[in-house]
Order: sequence, then C-alpha cells, then structure tokens
Amino acid sequence: MVLGVLLLVLGVLAKPVLYQGLATVKLDQRSESTSQGSGMSALYAHEVNGSAVFDKLQNVNLKSTREVIGIPGRVKAKGTQDDQAFWQTTVKSQAEIDGKWTDLSYSNEGVSFNRKTGTATNCCGDYKSAGDLDDPSKLVPVDHKGNFFKFPFDVQKKSYSWWDGDLGKATDMQFVREEKIEGLNTYVFRQIIDKAQVAQREVPKAIFGDSASGNVPASVMYGNVRTLWIEPHTGVLIKGQEQVDKSLVAAGYDEVPTTLGTIGYSDATVKKNVEDWSSKGALLGFIGGALTPVGIGLGILLIALGLVLTLGGGRRGRREA
Repeated sequence: MVLGVLLLVLGVLAKPVLYQGLATVKLDQRSESTSQGSGMSALYAHEVNGSAVFDKLQNVNLKSTREVIGIPGRVKAKGTQDDQAFWQTTVKSQAEIDGKWTDLSYSNEGVSFNRKTGTATNCCGDYKSAGDLDDPSKLVPVDHKGNFFKFPFDVQKKSYSWWDGDLGKATDMQFVREEKIEGLNTYVFRQIIDKAQVAQREVPKAIFGDSASGNVPASVMYGNVRTLWIEPHTGVLIKGQEQVDKSLVAAGYDEVPTTLGTIGYSDATVKKNVEDWSSKGALLGFIGGALTPVGIGLGILLIALGLVLTLGGGRRGRREA
C-alpha cells in the first residue's frame, strides 16, 4: 500500500512538477560542435607584405567550429534566471590551404532566450559581431527573434520561427519528416532562404580582380537551405546542415562567391550528440508522457492489492481465533 501511494503521487506529480523542473535549459551551458564541407568556394582576405590580398578559393575543404558558453551572470543581474538564459556563441571558420587549416573569419554573438521554449527574449543585452578593419572585435546590439540555439521541449510536427544572422531576422523552419540517426528518432526541419540582396557596402575593387585602387559599391547576396535534425523530447540539435550561397555583386564585374557549398555537422559531432541525448530524451519523454498513467495505474493497483491482503489477513486471523 505504501509503494502504491508513492507511485500514485509520482504519477500525479510527473507532468506538473518533475517534467517542468527537468524541461529547462542550463544557465551554465558549455558545448562545442564542428561542421565540415568539401568542394566549397570561399573568399580568403589576408595580408601579404603589408598589402591586402583577396584569394578566391575553389574546391576547398571548410571547417566551422562553434563554441557555446552560458553566462549566468547576465540573467541573474536582471533577476530573470528562473525562466531565461543567456548564452554566448563563437564561430571560427577555416579553410584547408596547402594542407593547413587557415582562419577565414570569426564571429561572436550573445543571445538571451526562454529556458523552456528556446525563443529569444532580448532581456539581457543581446549582441553580435560587426568587426571591420578598424575594429575587428566590434560588437553591436541586436534584437533577436524566434528560436536560436534549440527548439522548445516537446517539439511538435509544425513550423517554427528560426533566426538567421545573415538575414538579420527569423523565418519559418518547416517540419519535413522523421528520421533515425544511429537508432535515435529525430524530427527533420528545413528552412529555405531564396537568394537575394541582404546588404549594400563599399568593398575594395581588388576583390573583383581589379588592379585599380579604391572601393566599389557592392551588393551582398545570400541564400541558404538549412536542415536541422532535432531530438523531439529535448528540442536539441543532433545534426545540422547548410547549403550556403553567399556572394558579392558589383556593376561591371563578375560575381565573387564568399561562401558557396554544403557544410554540416561532422560525423564525430553527430555521434557525440546521439550518445549525449538519446537516454536524456527517452527519460524526459517517459516522465512527461507514460509516467503519469503508469504511476497512477500501478499505484491504484498496488493500493487495492494491499487492501485485499490486509483485509484478507485480518479475516483469517479472526477465524483462527
């Protein structure tokens, strides 16, 4: 009977208490992922003997290393740590040139978001990189929208709004299908961004192969097909892939790709994600789903059995007396 009461209470409290407590992202997050792409094109800007050189790389291997670090102090200072988190993400992009990984770019972005839904809240000074030649580490405020790091807990087969840094806004991420990755069931979502102008800026004529000095106005063109494989109970990204088409266009010159090709999570990153989140996702799904009917059902059954045994034993004792 005691065991039955415990199971009954556990079943009743599973969803409103246990699940709600577990379905909350960490404030002190720390993770790293690596994406790789082959046969890609990129623009490599660097200096040679004090002069700027712009190499148009073709059919090269690219690697992108993302590090995510939680900064609890940001939300604690605002008193919003119960339902909001602030994570910083840095991304280093590299190209394999002459057998050596060479830095292409580095970005830094800070995002505050709801700890359950994953939706941006902008509570605590969101920012992004806006470096230039005068100040490479320059940061500017940004108003994030939609989801950024993850999907909400208990993901549904519907569209979600997902942030794109190149667009500077969030657009729909559509549910496509279910797919197993190393035995783990995932929901696959896809965000299609048609190529269009996203910015206008002055760039060196040398980028276009012009030997003349000075700058020229150029359009930054950007398109992408982003595909994400999501663990549905936790909303965590297990695998990600982007088909990127980013270039510079200026009147009188040929279009110059700055990033072109398909890049996605490395096999090692996907394998680690599966190992880390398979059991966690299954446990969270059980607590938020089956534990309620199982706990209540078994609890009532054990209580009833305990009553039968207790009352039956009492009657036998009286008859023997």
